[in-house]
Amino acid sequence: MYALKLITERNGRSVEESWILGDMYRLEFFPKDVADNVIARVEHSQNGNLINHDIKKTDQAYITTLTGDTVRTVCRGRSGLVAGPIQ
Repeated sequence: MYALKLITERNGRSVEESWILGDMYRLEFFPKDVADNVIARVEHSQNGNLINHDIKKTDQAYITTLTGDTVRTVCRGRSGLVAGPIQ
């Protein structure tokens, strides 16, 4: 089982969100000249519905196991935001 851990900035505050992706996910990266501030998209299925999560250049995003082991780093973020370590 996989999860998406996303650390973003909203209204000047650091916000950490986690979603359970299930056994399979789709990760799509966008070319720099195509996407406006969005560099990747994570898709997964939940109750028969396709769920999308857009990853922005300023976000920190990681695919992890449910126990917290990092499987893939999607984006390390490009802002002055200081966040704690991924656990």
